[in-house]
Amino acid sequence: MKKNVVLSLIGLLLIASLALVACGGAATEEPAAEAPAAEEPSAEEPAEEAVAPAEKAKVVIFIGMGTGTDPDQIAAQEALAEEFNSTHDDIEVEFLIVPNEEAPERYLAMLAGGNAPQLVGPNGTSTISQFLDTWADMTPFIEADNVDMSDFYGPVLELNKFPGKNVGLPLGIYPSFIFYNKDLFDAAGLDYPTHDYSDTSWTMDSLREMAMKLTLDANGNDATSPDFDPENIVQWGYDDSWASGREAMATWDAPNVARPTTDDYKTAVANSEEWVYGLQWISDGIWEDHFIPDYAGQEAYYAVGGDPFGGGLVAMFHSHTWFFPEGLVDLPFEYDIAALPFNQKGTRVAPIHADNFTIPDAAENKEAAWEVMKWLTSAEHVMDVCQIYGCLPARQSVESEFRQVLAERWPALDLDVVYTAVDYLDNPHHESWVPEWGQVEDAVNYGMDLVYSGENTDAQSVLDDVNNQVQTILDEYWANQ
Repeated sequence: MKKNVVLSLIGLLLIASLALVACGGAATEEPAAEAPAAEEPSAEEPAEEAVAPAEKAKVVIFIGMGTGTDPDQIAAQEALAEEFNSTHDDIEVEFLIVPNEEAPERYLAMLAGGNAPQLVGPNGTSTISQFLDTWADMTPFIEADNVDMSDFYGPVLELNKFPGKNVGLPLGIYPSFIFYNKDLFDAAGLDYPTHDYSDTSWTMDSLREMAMKLTLDANGNDATSPDFDPENIVQWGYDDSWASGREAMATWDAPNVARPTTDDYKTAVANSEEWVYGLQWISDGIWEDHFIPDYAGQEAYYAVGGDPFGGGLVAMFHSHTWFFPEGLVDLPFEYDIAALPFNQKGTRVAPIHADNFTIPDAAENKEAAWEVMKWLTSAEHVMDVCQIYGCLPARQSVESEFRQVLAERWPALDLDVVYTAVDYLDNPHHESWVPEWGQVEDAVNYGMDLVYSGENTDAQSVLDDVNNQVQTILDEYWANQ
């Protein structure tokens, strides 16, 4: 399953300069010379009353729900706060860094204690969903300031819309696509997967055929050979094991895409025709065609590398841009990225992750927090912020400039694949809100576990059981409303 904490893509480029600001020593104050005695005001000239400086509105930014807790990121965030504070007379920003494992409990404790932070982030869609009732609706702020939303990628705006509220302004995005090992393709004599999103011949079925030819046993037979030994696989064609259950099912474009409920959240649809088709495709890929590693196979490639791709035992791996700094480091082979294929319906869904900052409804100084949110996501500052957190800025106006930064760090990658993927994001999203979000997520992921372990390889049976579990969860939720 995908990792919870996304590492910074290119934060070191920014951090070096920001750390210089953060590490600058405070000026040493010299003792003040004794001032001459002030003259007594004359009767004709009344003394002026001293005016106390206005107190700054405090904006505490709670960091810990996602990325932002690494030492280099902390230094960069402190420098970011210094930059903001030095240019604002009425607002003071302070970052509160909380370890990831403690963050949810700490956040709820602050709410319960009447000490809510003013901003929380950067949050993924899953964090926003889990704590949806606690966030303020930003619609009145957006409308009051007449914020021009046209600079944000249109599809991404939809990810901030939840039942009854818009949680804020988009910060950054993490599109997904296929990472592929060029050396393994060359050894097999196969053409690389296409980068062309208009190539309708690139389907999940053609991926299957390609992946089987890239799956080898210990004797060098590929999975299309009658001599292939599935008990001794040493190389696999495809892996999607870091996707959650809902993300893996998003690819197959059900009417509710990655949401296992109807639009009113009252009826479970986890056993939709599309989800059954997709899960059976995965199950057959593991247990019949053998080009997807089961749990035992995953243990084998983890023993060689720290992720499914880095050990060189997987030819194609589906993941997101946050994998760049985590997985594309000192690899002993050539690599690139390709478009996700068209599905069985002739459509394409490329799951995406997204980050933003949210304002708790219980927070004081919400107006000041809104000003900070606008500053962080502005065209002037979002490049710097995203280089700390590893996201692609959600603003179209900085795309060209940010492409240059990415190209310098990863010159081998086709960045058109990255940015075109944004047009195919999953909506409803695979981390979108549903009642009792965590319970529903666990039910779907458990179904995936049954398939990967081989305990139940019949997708219809698995998803019928998942659907029953989700329906029970929904019924109990609505009965208590």
